[in-house]
Amino acid sequence: MDGWTSLGKVLACAICGEKLGDVATAAEAGSSSAALDSLKNLLQAEEEAAPAIDLHDAEKRFCKDCVHFVPHPFINRCGLHDRPADPMGDCPQFTPKVKE
Repeated sequence: MDGWTSLGKVLACAICGEKLGDVATAAEAGSSSAALDSLKNLLQAEEEAAPAIDLHDAEKRFCKDCVHFVPHPFINRCGLHDRPADPMGDCPQFTPKVKE
């Protein structure tokens, strides 16, 4: 191996040996955007936009946001019904906390 120089790295199919793409080293990639571009080229796909979730205040009725919710390290409770409460649960008597 004396005098041998690597000219590059290539991704190849393990079954047929067809070239899938070139592999960039970490120094050549430079940033995560270059790595993302390499992945998009490998998969031959386009980047999709992140989904936008638009919730109205009427839809955000979680127990954790209720004025009656009593957080505790061992068991969360509902002060109105005096029972254990699921922070992501909801009930018809939801009363929002006052935002300061």
